[in-house]
Amino acid sequence: MRDPAIVAGDPNSILRLDTASMKNPSKWSQMDSDILAHFLQVHGQIAQSRWKKSKVSFKHKGDKLLDSHFPAFEDFVFVTVYFRQFTEQKDNLLNDASDRYRDFVDCPIRNAWIYEEQKRFSDLLDNNTFMLPGYKFRELFDAFLYGSLLIHNIPKVYAKHRKRFLQLCDKEPRERVLYALNGSLHHLLNHIRNIAIVIYRDFSEWLVQYSLPLPDVRWHDHLFVVPKEKYYKER
Repeated sequence: MRDPAIVAGDPNSILRLDTASMKNPSKWSQMDSDILAHFLQVHGQIAQSRWKKSKVSFKHKGDKLLDSHFPAFEDFVFVTVYFRQFTEQKDNLLNDASDRYRDFVDCPIRNAWIYEEQKRFSDLLDNNTFMLPGYKFRELFDAFLYGSLLIHNIPKVYAKHRKRFLQLCDKEPRERVLYALNGSLHHLLNHIRNIAIVIYRDFSEWLVQYSLPLPDVRWHDHLFVVPKEKYYKER
């Protein structure tokens, strides 16, 4: 019987394989554990958000807008804090986590598969945006982050983001801008998700099998919750 095909973009084709072994586990560090755990956490926060569950659509009849559905402002702002860690070249969380995994996974198939997902993610960021072909998606996203003043930016690069943001507001139909913005983020999330699924299975196994340092991260969804055991109990 032939081995099942490995398909780019389909994590299930990788998950049909046995868990991968690890190269040079003695060189794995606490930082490696923390970065992979943080990557998985950030993906999880976006995947479980109200933004992810919101509809992204609009309907035209001729040149008249009949209907539209987009995430609420607060929901969009919530996920931009996380998406920014993937799109910002200084943070570069997706490539940081992926490259660490690829350095240690003892499987050339997984190595090549993850690299292809990284490439597709980068291509999506740096190519023209669907429905707004005059803008690369990184330009569109940065315009909404920095040009709209959702996030402060240093003066020397603020002007270009501000100019682009005003062009988007004043010259482009709002429904097309919001569709391009949110729709492209969903496409980015697909690549993040694919990588997270593959890394999670091997990483969780490696922690036990090779006695790697456990991640020392503080889970964001617990940061603003007071543990019940802290409450005073009267006898």
